[in-house]
Amino acid sequence: MSGSWLRSTALAAMPTAIALAILLYEHKMPAGMALFLGAAVLLGVGTAVRRRLTAEKIVMHRLNRLTAQAQAQLDALSYEAAVADRIVASLPDPLFFLDGERRVVRANSVAHALVDTDLTGRDIADGLRDPALLAAIDRAIDGEGPQVVDLIVPVPVESEFIVRVKPVDPPPDIPPSGAPQGRDAPVVLVDLQDVTTLRRSERMRVDFVANVSHELRTPLTSLSGFIETLRGPARDDPEARARFLAIMQQQAGRMFRLISDLLSLSRIELDEHSRPRNEVALPDLLRRLIEMLSQKAERAAVRMVADIPDDLPPVRGDADQLFQVFQNLLDNALKYGARGETVEVTAAPRDQRRVVVTITDEGPGIPEEHIPRLTERFYRVDAARSRELGGTGLGLAIVKHILNRHRGRLAVASTVGKGSSFSVVLPVAAVRSETEPPPGDGESARLSA
Repeated sequence: MSGSWLRSTALAAMPTAIALAILLYEHKMPAGMALFLGAAVLLGVGTAVRRRLTAEKIVMHRLNRLTAQAQAQLDALSYEAAVADRIVASLPDPLFFLDGERRVVRANSVAHALVDTDLTGRDIADGLRDPALLAAIDRAIDGEGPQVVDLIVPVPVESEFIVRVKPVDPPPDIPPSGAPQGRDAPVVLVDLQDVTTLRRSERMRVDFVANVSHELRTPLTSLSGFIETLRGPARDDPEARARFLAIMQQQAGRMFRLISDLLSLSRIELDEHSRPRNEVALPDLLRRLIEMLSQKAERAAVRMVADIPDDLPPVRGDADQLFQVFQNLLDNALKYGARGETVEVTAAPRDQRRVVVTITDEGPGIPEEHIPRLTERFYRVDAARSRELGGTGLGLAIVKHILNRHRGRLAVASTVGKGSSFSVVLPVAAVRSETEPPPGDGESARLSA
């Protein structure tokens, strides 16, 4: 400060020094008087300059302190905003913040994944086109209060949501004039709560009761009748007792298989919307399956032929569930294929994105009108023969739901009198299968899995 004070004092006193020098030069003022005036002016100017510099220093100190406080508050606000962003991003429900023109101001990662794109700055209708949802958003924007609607998203796997549309009010400590305007001003919050599992569970409970009551009525009626007969007229008839007990064991086995398949289907449907993450080597899986069913093929007098390359690319999936898919299909081929004929299992890449496994039998074939309904629960082309062979009518339904989870497809081709082929198309592990197109290489018939 001393250097600044001396320079400022010298500059301020310079005009007075020049005037006194002129007066002395022209002999208009005694030297003593000039020195006295010069000293007085210099002292006054020095005092004034020092006070000003001191005041400036105090002002700068206060300004620096206010700047530091403002920066600290700004850092705190930035941290709080970052924490808020983290919280919104980590929430499990898809969230969209919209402005007054229905454009997306911001959305979390789950919302981006739901519509498979970033809708920021775009109308939410570009990703969610449901008329009821858009009407609810418009009502909320127009000031009609919170709205609640149901939404079904059909792809990649059908999911159900309860959507809550809520107006977004500015914080109470920010006046409306200070709130962000235009695209930066969220007006409504669209919160999508996934209720797929809940509603599927409800439907499964209803379906389970209906299916069990329908499918178990016949064997239960038979068992009840045989028990009544064994306790009455056939009490002392060993031959009738042996015959009835054999039938009762057969009916009990049918009920056991039916209940096992129903429980398996229920478990599969609960996990259907969650994509598996593991990689599965199909050659090893298919060879284990063929070895396991070889004795059954011998008993049915059916020859199994396999063409499975070792370099088949792996698929992303659940090994146990895929084993169940191919077991159901190969078991059906052995059951319904012609005795003494061949069942062929082939596997090959369809292209760089997909692998296809085909199981072909030389049985009686399936009439074309039955093919679209094969994966329905309890649907049978020949109900009597299916029950005779121990079928429950649930095998292909299980296949369909497992392939749904794996983003796969089931294609069926059949010619009456010549046999049938069931082709399972699966995406390879290195390819994102959410956008996988349905198989379409000319199969004579398809089943949407």
